[in-house]
Amino acid sequence: MSKINLFVAPFTIGAGALFFTAAAEAQSLTGNVGSAGVSDGEQSLETRFGINDDGKSGARVHYDYAATDWYQLRLISSFSKPDAEDWDFSAFTVENWFQWSEEARSNEGFNGGLRFAYSFADGGGPDEAEVRLTITDKFAGAWEWRANAIGEIETGSGSEGGVEIETRAQLTRGIDIGMFGASGARLGFEVFSEWGNSRDIGGIDEQAHQIGPVIKLDWSSGVFLQSAVRAGLTDASDDGMFKVFIGREF
Repeated sequence: MSKINLFVAPFTIGAGALFFTAAAEAQSLTGNVGSAGVSDGEQSLETRFGINDDGKSGARVHYDYAATDWYQLRLISSFSKPDAEDWDFSAFTVENWFQWSEEARSNEGFNGGLRFAYSFADGGGPDEAEVRLTITDKFAGAWEWRANAIGEIETGSGSEGGVEIETRAQLTRGIDIGMFGASGARLGFEVFSEWGNSRDIGGIDEQAHQIGPVIKLDWSSGVFLQSAVRAGLTDASDDGMFKVFIGREF
């Protein structure tokens, strides 16, 4: 089997898992395994869309601006669409990125950072405050792994208390496949895990864990695209989801 087929085959398996499994409770439909990379003066616009096997959809619109080589601001408008219902605006988020370590000049090695975000909920529900640790390591020329640890609390009226704990991990390899004229491509896998609330973390069957293949493409024009499918590993997970992100750096 060729290298391309070895990477494309998991997408076929993942897609099958999405459409031939049953439903559970909703997880992140538009989340990413983020990096700490910040480039002074860089800006970008991005649109994200995700849907699960229940028909619930989510979307986000991002604007990013790197004010320095260690600080970046992200503004996010979030939207949701329960199955068979209309789209609704759900929250506006202000996210602050701080990069405290970066790769070597060779573009290999470790970078790390912290993100602090606050989401203003629409419709009278509780707001959310989030802290995220982001770690990325580029190694062996074409390989990259990422890991995120996230803590989130609700604030204001109706908040539940405790900290919602989540981790995300991703392993990808850069390949030269010339897909759609892209100047760069990465293929690999990602794992999303929601462990529960710190006040009462349940057993594995009460936790939400998903795994699936991911593809990333970028073009010399600054356009970038990411897509993935994930399948649930536990009873409390969504059994399947699909997401696609598209944006442009300038």
